[in-house]
Amino acid sequence: MKRFLLSIVSPRKSPFLLLLMAWLYYSSISDDITGDLGRLGQIVFSKEYRLQDKFLKESVPLLDWCDTSCFSTSDIVFIGDSYSKLIYPDLVSSITQRKSAKFFTDNIESPEETFVTLCNSGVKMPKVVVVESGERGIVPRLSDLCFSSTVEPQVSLSRSKPKQTDFSTYYKNQLFNNHAVLSIPLRDSLFTCPGKENQLYFYQDDLRFPDEEQIQTAIEKLDSLFMFARDRNICLFYVIAADKYDVYQEFAANNEYPEKNLLDRFAEYEVNPFYVNTKQVLLENVRQGVKDVYYADDTHWSPIGCRIVAEYVAARMDSLDVFQK
Repeated sequence: MKRFLLSIVSPRKSPFLLLLMAWLYYSSISDDITGDLGRLGQIVFSKEYRLQDKFLKESVPLLDWCDTSCFSTSDIVFIGDSYSKLIYPDLVSSITQRKSAKFFTDNIESPEETFVTLCNSGVKMPKVVVVESGERGIVPRLSDLCFSSTVEPQVSLSRSKPKQTDFSTYYKNQLFNNHAVLSIPLRDSLFTCPGKENQLYFYQDDLRFPDEEQIQTAIEKLDSLFMFARDRNICLFYVIAADKYDVYQEFAANNEYPEKNLLDRFAEYEVNPFYVNTKQVLLENVRQGVKDVYYADDTHWSPIGCRIVAEYVAARMDSLDVFQK
């Protein structure tokens, strides 16, 4: 049935219908719909929410999006997915006072695969590399990691603004009543968005659970990734950007969804100082009453969360004296 419905809205079979759907989609977007969750679920959040001083006060030099030619003159290179498009790399650079560069993969290659491929392709890497990867993607990304890849990926070098929700994703969700954005009530007020202080909105893919075999393969591949970096005299920090649901699930007032404990499976790496599980440091702050660690309307960290993660990563770098090794 779904295949049939998709066929009748195919651009080749019904271009007029596709144009109509596009007009309905874009006409439904308003200035009040903010954040990737707001756009994906067409949920209206207060437009004043993101204008609060606490979200705007960070004034640090912003790193340029660069190609690999600047790696050799940098002290730190950040390779990552959408979380690395946030201000956290800029904050780490500012705190450590080290020349840094950002290299964004834009989902063409995984951050892990990009790092390996660049190393194998003869790109001169700096002493310190930070590979950041979102929690919901780490298992497939690590389990599929190939350490012999040598062809440099076609990576986006200049885009720094998050893309708006893809049109086809939006109308397929609407057509099949596929609720991409889920929500649960919270016991406490953990956000400052008017009317949504006690509500957690999160992406449905936070509830995807990989199978046991894939998890075990990912754990083994992560060990190989650290060895790969050590063999090349690179201090590799592997930063897992915890899913929003994973951080806030313990504060749910009434949670109909299953518990997520994926990162507990990687517990053996907690003793590795180059492994950064952001769930632990962010959860500690939420427990202490820090609000808006993630944006209420988004899957990503707010500048508050970025600051928490950046200070933690910078402190790790300082304690390990990585720039003197």
